[in-house]
Amino acid sequence: MLRTMDPLLRPGGPAMARPLVIAMDGPAGAGKSTVAKRLAARLGILRLDTGAMYRACTVQLFDRGIDRDDPAAIAALVTTLRVDFSVAGRVRVNGVELDEDRIRSPATTAEIWRVANNPACRAHLVAQQQAIVAGREAVVEGRDATTVICPDAQLKIYLDATPAERARRRLAEWREQGRADLPSAAEVEAEISERDRKDSTRAVGALTLTDDALQVICDGMTVEEVVARLAAHAVQRNPFAMERMVADQVLVGRSRAPGYVRVAEGQGDDGWQLGLSNPSPGRMPGQVVDFTRNRGGHQAGTLLQGAAVLALGGRGDSPGRIDALPMLPQTWYVIEPDCWHAVIQTRGTICAWAEAIGISEERRELSAGQRSELDQFVGVFVPR
Repeated sequence: MLRTMDPLLRPGGPAMARPLVIAMDGPAGAGKSTVAKRLAARLGILRLDTGAMYRACTVQLFDRGIDRDDPAAIAALVTTLRVDFSVAGRVRVNGVELDEDRIRSPATTAEIWRVANNPACRAHLVAQQQAIVAGREAVVEGRDATTVICPDAQLKIYLDATPAERARRRLAEWREQGRADLPSAAEVEAEISERDRKDSTRAVGALTLTDDALQVICDGMTVEEVVARLAAHAVQRNPFAMERMVADQVLVGRSRAPGYVRVAEGQGDDGWQLGLSNPSPGRMPGQVVDFTRNRGGHQAGTLLQGAAVLALGGRGDSPGRIDALPMLPQTWYVIEPDCWHAVIQTRGTICAWAEAIGISEERRELSAGQRSELDQFVGVFVPR
């Protein structure tokens, strides 16, 4: 049986028990909002869109007739506002939700700098942002998330894309929205480059790539690929983040802490069959094209030497979203029946296995998108 562990008794102690905070920064148009939203949903944690808070305050300037050329008047208003988010994730000002289309409108975007560049406004909103995430696991997205809001985040991400790629995405978005009289790609790219220059040179909250941030240039990557890669980096820093997500598919027990899994006791009269595995050609990095699910009992494995990744695909009729864990030494991974999975092993790896006698196996091929997601996890856990 797997017993629930006190977080402070986890291997790694209090450092590993800290809430997982992922701070995401990067230039405008790199996809931060979309990626942060998907990553937070994937990890089952809070997403804090700090840019939405600045946008909400900008809308208040319009609605209250504040002179936008008067920094003192702007600060006098903004520092009285309570900005937070509803349960549904919509930004609120003094408890009132704001319309998403309005805070994302071109008019708001053009004027947001009046709040973002105002030191008093920024200090007021940063304090509220830090209060929102205090003691919570979160993905925090914003221009100074890695430097000011969450300087001690376990994972800092600088999501980047070339100006040309960001211009292409913005034009595609405008076309989908049915916008007429679109500017040329060159015009949009020039506008983006100029905004980058202003963002990186402004006196307050400048766009900065810190030494400890992971820079991810996402040109040519799908959103799913980016999210999978960042999820893998989050798991590298805090393996328990992924363990929670796949708790219905695999039980994890460690011999160095309470929760050790006694896999060799067997079940009833059936018992267990034990053995060792070496990497097969179809189960090596970059070679996996299908997943397996077992019928009729549990399967458990532990890493003896080398490097291995346990990839999981849920319990559906075929593999679904791909999640993966690096297999750690002195740890048993007990796979539940009917869960799609693959154990990916590098050359020279040896794993010990125990599985219920009479177990049967079924295989199903992965789609191209699933293989791409899987490659993102494996590429992080087992770099070439």
